Amino acid sequence: MTSIIITFYERLSHLKYCLDALALCSKDFDEVVITDDGSKEATIGDLKKMIACYTFPITFVTQPKQGFRKAAALNNGIRHSRGDYLIFLDCDFLVLPDTIQAHLNKAKPGRFVAGACKYLNEEQSRTILKSNWSTDLIEKYYRDLPDKEIIVQHRRFIKRSILIKLHLASPRKQSLGGHLSIYKKDIEYINGYDENFIGWGGEDEDLGIRLAAAGIYCISAIRYARVLHIWHPSELRSSINGPWKQGTMRDYFHQNKIPFVCENGLKKLML
Repeated sequence: MTSIIITFYERLSHLKYCLDALALCSKDFDEVVITDDGSKEATIGDLKKMIACYTFPITFVTQPKQGFRKAAALNNGIRHSRGDYLIFLDCDFLVLPDTIQAHLNKAKPGRFVAGACKYLNEEQSRTILKSNWSTDLIEKYYRDLPDKEIIVQHRRFIKRSILIKLHLASPRKQSLGGHLSIYKKDIEYINGYDENFIGWGGEDEDLGIRLAAAGIYCISAIRYARVLHIWHPSELRSSINGPWKQGTMRDYFHQNKIPFVCENGLKKLML
């Protein structure tokens, strides 16, 4: 059973198109879990009305607004998921019709699958959000955007993954800021995302480091799991607690060895 976990905060129009894109490939997954990071009550009310229109199963979960807590929201989504295989998306992602299957084709116990995005600019995003929705539309936008960066990322990722397995490179420089998928038992093994990350960024990089430390290495689907990223203002990155590189978690990444099981994750542990 495959669960799609989508993180959400306030952007209903983005979420609608994310779900519309998933509707075009709903045969490839079993449920969607939308995990909210403390949106307003009015937004949540509109969201519940909106998701009732879709034919595939959707579970909505939320948490109190206590800062930018994406890591906690992701763990909340994992807890409420029923699938044994999990695919993580943001609400501003538009998947192509073959994207979910591309993740599943690469799925392997003891490994996780990473993807990347092509980025729409502001004008392109406004156009696509106002257009009549179709497979041809998102295929056209993806095809028209250059492939060079995707190819470079794919090759770089494969090279670094091999070096990490041979202990010749550090997983600390392997960014996981796109979309990823993993067997639930494997992410549970490292106790999920570290909820000490509050504020924008850091939780994905930490996850990759701890997965590698646990012997769970990455498979690249960057060239095959195709996703468009909808443009949006970036004010959220600096609005709450600042980015992690300027916050209290900065020194965490300077440790000689980071434990692969985090204390403040899916379960609250005292290590």
